[in-house]
Amino acid sequence: MLASTDLVGMLPARLVRGSDALRMVEPPVEVPGYEMAMLWHERVHRDPAHQWLREFIAASV
Repeated sequence: MLASTDLVGMLPARLVRGSDALRMVEPPVEVPGYEMAMLWHERVHRDPAHQWLREFIAASV
């Protein structure tokens, strides 16, 4: 979406690397990091499909 507009987006560098349509520039202000977390309802805690999905996501980051 960003590649087809004149808009600016702020996203992790790993999502821009290798893209010919986007370029990275340093932000003009200090940008603090962020914390990632996964939350789910108790009723899906033991669901095998949901367990697999959580493990897959955790291994991807």
